This record gives sequence, structure tokens and C-alpha cells, in this order.
Amino acid sequence: MTNNYEVLFIVPQSIEPNIYSELSDKISSTIKEKYSGEIAKFEKWADRKLAYTIDDHTNGTYHVLETKCSSECITEVEKILSFEKTIVLRFLIDKK
Repeated sequence: MTNNYEVLFIVPQSIEPNIYSELSDKISSTIKEKYSGEIAKFEKWADRKLAYTIDDHTNGTYHVLETKCSSECITEVEKILSFEKTIVLRFLIDKK
């Protein structure tokens, strides 16, 4: 059974484009290829000052992902975001 999910995550503003590209490709391929899910939106949302310092970062880039996939898929996406602690400062996954 598939559900709609919104994933919001923050990366440092200083992140190298190729490193972010690897992360986004990994997430996209997990959703589309491994679990046959759909991605409705995957885009940069905003550059913002963080409410508090996270790992010496005071600013971050917010990215939003809207997807329709299984709960197993979202568990896998959560593992990817949790594992990439040097790239992903914080993340939030919401079932819509």
C-alpha cells in the first residue's frame, strides 16, 4: 500500500554540489527504482538562518520532497538521511 509523504531536510549552505547530487540521486533511485514509488516534487525550498547552531552551521538550505511510496520505502529513505550525518543536518518526514 502506498501513501503520500513529505520529506523536509536541511543541508549546510556550504555543501559541494556533487555531494548533494549524490545524496539526491541516492534518495531518488531508492524511491523510484528500488520501491517503484513516485516523486511529485523534489526541490530546493529556501536558504535560511537556523534557529540554533547545528554542528557549527548557522545557515542551511532546506529541500522538500513529496513522494507516493510504501512505508518500507520511507523507512529506507529515513535510513539514508540518518546515515548521512555530515551532509544532512536535520530532517522531518510527514505522512500526508
